[in-house]
Amino acid sequence: MAPGDKTVDAYIKNCAPAVAQLIEKLRAFALHALPGASEGMQYGAPIILNAHGAPVIYLYGAKRHVNFGFLRSAEMSDPDGVLQGSGKPSKHIKLHPDRPIDEALLLRLVTQCRDLKPEP
Repeated sequence: MAPGDKTVDAYIKNCAPAVAQLIEKLRAFALHALPGASEGMQYGAPIILNAHGAPVIYLYGAKRHVNFGFLRSAEMSDPDGVLQGSGKPSKHIKLHPDRPIDEALLLRLVTQCRDLKPEP
């Protein structure tokens, strides 16, 4: 991404076509699942902020997959044990363009982000 490209659309445009398509789908899913949510860029990747303005989700486009991440996963329940990553505050689910998405599972995780307040 060029230094001046700081929008979600520019980020997605610079991803591989299949990954870009998956990011668009996940972006729409998250914005729909979090009423009043907004989006922006942070640390070079698209983020979703809940209605309280707390950054809660990030979308990272890799070469062949997308990390659908939760910035506050330490405050979430993961009964299915699907969250990956070594980071304590943030973990992710790795999603691939050629594999189905368990939308019910994803929705259970995303809805936990609705009531998180911005950190001081």
